Amino acid sequence: MPTLADRSRKNTPEARVAELPNIHPADELAAVREEIKILTAQADILRDRLLAEGADLTGDQYTAAIIPGVRETLDRKAITEAFGEKAVAPFIKATTYKTVKLLEK
Repeated sequence: MPTLADRSRKNTPEARVAELPNIHPADELAAVREEIKILTAQADILRDRLLAEGADLTGDQYTAAIIPGVRETLDRKAITEAFGEKAVAPFIKATTYKTVKLLEK
């Protein structure tokens, strides 16, 4: 059975390009996104198993540490309702971004 190191060496961008010559970036991006979707679902299942009450957290190579945390967020709608758009506007930061949307033929 391959070790984690063996699997990660095969999972480099260079190794992928070598395995899939002459593939268009749009097609490769679609394949990568599908693989991410599958791996994310698998990671979620494994995470749920580790978070389960009484889960065994010690593996052969890694030990899972469960670290509690709290995330605070601001409710922009509530702040705007409380103080008005004019008071909130100077503190709004807009950023630009680009999205690549793939449309299947």
